[in-house]
Amino acid sequence: MKKTILFLLLLGTLAWGLPAVDLDLGLFFGTRSVKDAQIREVYGNGTAYFPCVAVNFWKGLFVGLGYEGGFDREGKIGLYQEETSLKVSGLEFFAGYRFDLGKVSPYLKLGLGNYSYEQVVSGQARVDEKKSALTLAAGARFYPLKGLFLAAEIKCVPLKVKPMDIEVDLGGMRLAAGIGYTFNL
Repeated sequence: MKKTILFLLLLGTLAWGLPAVDLDLGLFFGTRSVKDAQIREVYGNGTAYFPCVAVNFWKGLFVGLGYEGGFDREGKIGLYQEETSLKVSGLEFFAGYRFDLGKVSPYLKLGLGNYSYEQVVSGQARVDEKKSALTLAAGARFYPLKGLFLAAEIKCVPLKVKPMDIEVDLGGMRLAAGIGYTFNL
């Protein structure tokens, strides 16, 4: 929590007293891979969605907030092939820089995500915890019409958790496509 507050204070300090801003609203959807081979064997890779809002405040710099959801997988685990499910979701604060090249704008983002993961085995054994992780993303926006943008993004989320005294890597890569609109304020 201290990291989140420090991150927000830093972003607020950067945005103080700056000229006109743009507001971006976007929705991304794509694949979410899991790095841990044993977890991937049980649950496989999945999909994720990422609605987000960002404020562009100075020569390509932007800050924003997004929610990653949609990874909800089921499988069978253990010697007796018991039913199991895994859900991973998270709230992410991010900052980045976009290079304006006309109709195309590549960008880089650094974020701080607070992820929640829940695993249920046979409807009884339950793990429900939260973990923070830094995220790194790169992508590009394409502007077919004024204000409207299409985007493609790849994101790395290193999310190592220790639910039952064994470290598990729920992190992985997210490859997503998105659509959004920029409002000039």
